[in-house]
Amino acid sequence: MRLQKSRSLLAVLSTSILLPASVLGINSTSPTVTVTNGSYIGKYVPEWQQDQFLGIPYAIPPLGDLRFARPKSLNTSFTGYRDATHYGHSCYQYGTTFNLSEDCLTLNVIRPAGTTPDSNLPVLIWIFGGGFYTGATADPQYNLSGITHVGQQTGQPIITVSMDYRLGVWGFLQTPQVLAEGGSNAGLLDQRLALRWIKENIASFGGDPKKITVWGESAGGQSISYHLYSYDGRDDDLFQAAIIESGSPTGASLNPLGYYTVPTENLTRATGCWTSTNKLACLRSLTSDQLWKAQVSQQWNPMASYTISSTVDGDFLTDYPSSLTPQGKFIKVPLLIGANSDEGTSFGVAGLDNETAIFNNLLVYRASNAYALSPPTARKLLELYPNDPANEPPHYITNATIFPSKGLQWRRSAAIAGDLVMISGRRKLCEIYAAAAQSVYSYRFDTPLWNAAVTDGARHSDKPKS
Repeated sequence: MRLQKSRSLLAVLSTSILLPASVLGINSTSPTVTVTNGSYIGKYVPEWQQDQFLGIPYAIPPLGDLRFARPKSLNTSFTGYRDATHYGHSCYQYGTTFNLSEDCLTLNVIRPAGTTPDSNLPVLIWIFGGGFYTGATADPQYNLSGITHVGQQTGQPIITVSMDYRLGVWGFLQTPQVLAEGGSNAGLLDQRLALRWIKENIASFGGDPKKITVWGESAGGQSISYHLYSYDGRDDDLFQAAIIESGSPTGASLNPLGYYTVPTENLTRATGCWTSTNKLACLRSLTSDQLWKAQVSQQWNPMASYTISSTVDGDFLTDYPSSLTPQGKFIKVPLLIGANSDEGTSFGVAGLDNETAIFNNLLVYRASNAYALSPPTARKLLELYPNDPANEPPHYITNATIFPSKGLQWRRSAAIAGDLVMISGRRKLCEIYAAAAQSVYSYRFDTPLWNAAVTDGARHSDKPKS
């Protein structure tokens, strides 16, 4: 893994010295754009007949005292041109080989070649998923050139935008001190600031700021759901429609602040900050590498315990969506939301051979993410979901085949888990928007990947992303 520990002198010079167009290599095919604080040169991609503007900052780098803090808007301008032909750094995260740095709050804009500021094209903004602990716009699966090209081919051109946002402990450290500073849910606040930057600047790229659709999958879909409920449902007109793939505010947990006491203690002990009189200042004084190694080895490793999550902070999220819904405190926009047929094959528990085993598991199921159920609820679910393999995930297997290596009642567990974690939230959000007389559409993605295992089906995250 390549960890960005420091910038080279050349890298610093490339961002601080403003070069004339000839030095940057601008030619007749090089696209340029002028936004609020300066001008950028992108690159023309002849294979796609597209212009790409990559790695454009939308916030002050969250370094030093801005680590764990709410993002700050850019407050300086520049003359000349800055390069926008390469993806920016990916935010620090677990389990990736992308070039990592805390200086990662950038976005990318893809448009059909020939687009001008008066083109007024619809805008599609992508927010990637990954459990709030992994993901990057530089990941090839999130290359937006493909979906932009579909618009070109069908005569319905669009401009697409993707953003990087802070992940893991960098984006979701939840402590009383961070809460008091207004930095809780920093990763979601990054997204919010990016949406505002896009709203203010997309016209310069040829986009219509009144035709913006946000689109996300898994944690990206959950993020959009939270934006719908943010600030008591206040509509700042940052987007006019939403597409949510396998994510909803009612199907994901919002852990209370006290939940994070133990993982925060583990983190501070691992970093030597436990005895500090100002633990937050101590954590901010660590190098990126020190913090990365500590969060991976401790309880902030979501691969082991799913501890990364958002919280009701009294600001961005003033209350739980379940409480805000009856008050009508959510943004009313057209909504397309869906899930995969076999979400449960990703969330079912292996090794369960009988009803007692499933019952006991439901009492502790993903307990760190607040899905653990009370005994009466667990019994009711087992009543509603009898052991009927022919009608359980993966649904393309329509007979009663079981898979002993996964557990004699694994398919039953998958049916319950898929509905609990993903499907029920989709249904509930559809009901909420329909009751509010909003346009809401639902889909079910039913196509397994070409190389899917027999037991996968159309599982979670196996859907078109770009």
